[in-house]
Amino acid sequence: MFGTFSFDNLRLTYHQWGSGLTVMLCFHGIGQDGRAFEPFGTTMASSCTIYSFDLFYHGQSSCLNGEQYQPNESLKPDHWQAIVAAFLREKNITRFSIAGFSMGGVFALTTAQLFAPQLDQLWLLAPDGIVTNPWYSFATGSGLGRGVFRYFLDHLPLLRNLSDSLVKLGWLDRSLVRFAQSTLATPDQRERVFRSWIGFRPLRPHLPTLVQTLNEHPIRVQVFLGAFDRVLPQKAVQPLLNHINQYELVVLKVGHNRLVDAVSARHTN
Repeated sequence: MFGTFSFDNLRLTYHQWGSGLTVMLCFHGIGQDGRAFEPFGTTMASSCTIYSFDLFYHGQSSCLNGEQYQPNESLKPDHWQAIVAAFLREKNITRFSIAGFSMGGVFALTTAQLFAPQLDQLWLLAPDGIVTNPWYSFATGSGLGRGVFRYFLDHLPLLRNLSDSLVKLGWLDRSLVRFAQSTLATPDQRERVFRSWIGFRPLRPHLPTLVQTLNEHPIRVQVFLGAFDRVLPQKAVQPLLNHINQYELVVLKVGHNRLVDAVSARHTN
């Protein structure tokens, strides 16, 4: 089932599977859409109701200020909180769980922090948002950085040459470069990455506050990682695991792009 949720002038589309009592909100990775969690819908539909969102700039969802993109628009936590709260009211949801993959981890972590009293489970699948790469900070943190980021996206051969040089210097992992190249292959993909990096930057959670929140509430935290994942390996998650009191860590024999399928297979009805 495909649905549309409107809030103010925003449109957030979603994919729904199942009708079980357990409600799970799912957030996909960069360049995907809500269909990324279709394997969850296939294997968990009898026990769960799954809402998998097309994040802004992805699928058929709108930009952050409506249909027309506005330069440097961004999503603040209080705005995201209002959007999610309105969705929960519309669907009569009082308690729920969350799953976030890759970039969707930013949304999962922030949503967990904002709605902790209502949360049962938090599933983190190779989540982004726990540590911030210095290149990301530079590319999004100032007008200069955003200008440089835009220039390299508009001059892709220069970006490839820079990436190759950083790999040779040992400053970038080759697998990470290949992942970046796959997400920047077309002009539409490059525009989506630029808008997402800039727009979602304020949503990245403050780690000490997140840790305190998770430790104060009885949320079952499960972390799923790929043994062959070089995009978001365990070191990207370890700063969170070092400080939360309880969690379950599952390492599956897959790379980054197969992780959702692998986690789904573990929860076959």
